[in-house]
Amino acid sequence: MATAVVDAAAAAGMTADDGLAVWSLAGGRPEPDPRRAGAAGMDALAAVLEGATDAGRRRAQGLHVTPRWLADRLVALALPDDACTTIPSIPGAGGPTVCDPACGGGAFLLAAARRLHAAGIARDRIVRDLVWGADIDPVGVAAAEAALWLWAGERPPAGRLVVADPLLAHGDLWPEAAGFAAVVGNPPFQNQLGRATARSAADRGRLRARFGDAVRAYTDTAWLFLLAACDLVRPGGRIVMVEPQSVIAARDAEAVRGALDERAELRDLWIDDGRVFDASVRVCAPVLERRPAGSEESRAGGGQVGAGPGAWGGLWARALDLPFVELTPGPTVGDRAVVIAGFRDQYYGLVDTVREASTDEDGGGAPLITSGAVDWAANAWGDRPTRYAKRRWTAPVVDLRRLAEAPAVARRWVERTRAPKLVVATQTRVVEAAVDVGGTWVPSVPTLAVMPADAGDLWHLAAAVLSPAATAWFARRSAGTGLDRGALKVAGPDLSALPLPGDAAAWDDAAAALQAFVAAPDQGSLDVYLDAAATAYDVGPAVTAWWRDRAGSAVRTGVTSD
Repeated sequence: MATAVVDAAAAAGMTADDGLAVWSLAGGRPEPDPRRAGAAGMDALAAVLEGATDAGRRRAQGLHVTPRWLADRLVALALPDDACTTIPSIPGAGGPTVCDPACGGGAFLLAAARRLHAAGIARDRIVRDLVWGADIDPVGVAAAEAALWLWAGERPPAGRLVVADPLLAHGDLWPEAAGFAAVVGNPPFQNQLGRATARSAADRGRLRARFGDAVRAYTDTAWLFLLAACDLVRPGGRIVMVEPQSVIAARDAEAVRGALDERAELRDLWIDDGRVFDASVRVCAPVLERRPAGSEESRAGGGQVGAGPGAWGGLWARALDLPFVELTPGPTVGDRAVVIAGFRDQYYGLVDTVREASTDEDGGGAPLITSGAVDWAANAWGDRPTRYAKRRWTAPVVDLRRLAEAPAVARRWVERTRAPKLVVATQTRVVEAAVDVGGTWVPSVPTLAVMPADAGDLWHLAAAVLSPAATAWFARRSAGTGLDRGALKVAGPDLSALPLPGDAAAWDDAAAALQAFVAAPDQGSLDVYLDAAATAYDVGPAVTAWWRDRAGSAVRTGVTSD
């Protein structure tokens, strides 16, 4: 690792001795006094040292190096321009105190130091009195200490940067600190569905002892850092932390959002336009302001995504220019149909029954409809290739004769879904569903099946689910849970909860127009449906215009859903 540090130092215009001085702080051999080093290259060296941790360990701990531009941007949100004079600080400290409870190599601490220095505070005072940090990675803490030492020419006092887990070491890290003016950082992302990042039973118990009902089976560790930050920051202080976008609307984050809304007010929300980190997760950064103790001020909306302008979903919607659609409470899809979803057992249970449709076998095959075959009001099965069970298929079918040899769970899935239904894709830009009038298709996981109690409701349910109003409703409700920034995720419980149109006559018209469009897709019949659907849901033309732009090629003319 010493070679990597020296190379990074050279790339930053520093001497080899300067690089080895930093290396010595991370446990390497002693080298010349690091205070001789210049300020250039702090971030590069910190990143090298932080990245020296074993890759497998870093994945398990959910660690990612933060780029300088992002740290600077989020620190500016945590410390507004007037922060040095308006945010309370420790008496005699000479400025607002900043804490990063997951400091890693010190990217956020350096960003805070630069911002405080630009406000006129001396470097040595900043490092001595104003920046604090913790991390479970000793190499990262050494990197942060080295970077701050080189930047200020003075080593941070003992106990300011500590190797510890702030989620489990509550109240024991900085007993001399009276509460920080700002808490910023990039905590570890540890999705509890992943084997490498799942917590032990002992740690889950300790976290529940501290955070109570906010800790659930699939609570991401990063979400809990927001709650821990509420304990670290003083009333009126700000919390800005990088989070997976799932914190905005994920069902498992609802308890965390509710607990946060008890403690802090959501002021703003930064949303990543691309993938900042080398990970399959989109990120955001809530900007929270700690409420005074015992405050009874109105809450920001809690887990009710999109409930108002201050709600988590409301800020997400504003950032993405999503239209606000308030559907009239009343009967829902779940009142007229059963929404069912398959799982791993159904998926793998059917694998041995699937074959290509061909002329050399006499029938006995039911089309297998994967997510890739579902378009808006259309089924592309047989028209374009799709993937299932790690294979490419042209027209996959479930061989009903082989089904007798399949596991019982797979047989029950086919029997249950062999009826008129909607097959709904779950990760799309607009809600996409195909109408199975004959009830012959087998929906493949992860599609959803909407099974009407009365087959006569099939087209009415389709007209509701496929409407622009429904897409706008889902987009707010599923904010941040899709794989892509602009995607919405349709979950079974949300689909069941979708309110049905209030204007019965317009809903009849929309159902008839949709049926006509599926039979003979053209722009005219599509326009008739969209107008009727807007009237049925009492939404304005702006929602339809937004939907048209968003739908793009998902709506195809000249394709029938057989």
